[in-house]
Amino acid sequence: MDGIRNVRRSRAAAFAALLAIAAAAAASAQTPLPAPAPAAGYPAGVTIDVALSVAVTSETAKVGDTFSFNTTQAVKLGDIDLPAGTPGHGRLAVVVPAQGDQNGSLSLQADSIDPPSGPTIWVNVDLAVTPRGHYSKQSRRVYVLPLPIGILPVVTNKSQGNLVLDTGTAFRVITTPPRREPAPLLTAQPPTPAPAPTVTPTP
Repeated sequence: MDGIRNVRRSRAAAFAALLAIAAAAAASAQTPLPAPAPAAGYPAGVTIDVALSVAVTSETAKVGDTFSFNTTQAVKLGDIDLPAGTPGHGRLAVVVPAQGDQNGSLSLQADSIDPPSGPTIWVNVDLAVTPRGHYSKQSRRVYVLPLPIGILPVVTNKSQGNLVLDTGTAFRVITTPPRREPAPLLTAQPPTPAPAPTVTPTP
């Protein structure tokens, strides 16, 4: 008799345990999971004015070369304060040296702003503000236009050669979501168009 009672007690205990597990599972399914905490760091989509701290030219630069820049104004990104002069860096995505009548071109790809203390601020170049460079050579030609009352000399000034971005060249970056490493180089960007020649009449 004792053996039969023990078996019954064991079965009852096992059945009670199964009921407890089932009840816990049902309660867990009905309880909504907590919303994930917002990512700590800085907001994306904030534009920051910066300027090159080194000169870059398509004559000597290579794709993948790094360049440095500094912020030109103080910016607050959430709880992060970036003073003016905070350093950053990027890489050259496109470099085309001048050849013959073909002007040189450059394309900058910003990677990050690197405050001395605090997290890395990941950025891209803001395409709404194009860095203004200049070409390495200036050519000047004089043409004579015949007129009924005489002749009119015309001077044409044309810039050509390798593209040069001087130290202090201004451009703008925009913050992107945090990532573990720099983005791949965007090497398929179109070359920078050459400026149109200016024509200056000579009295």
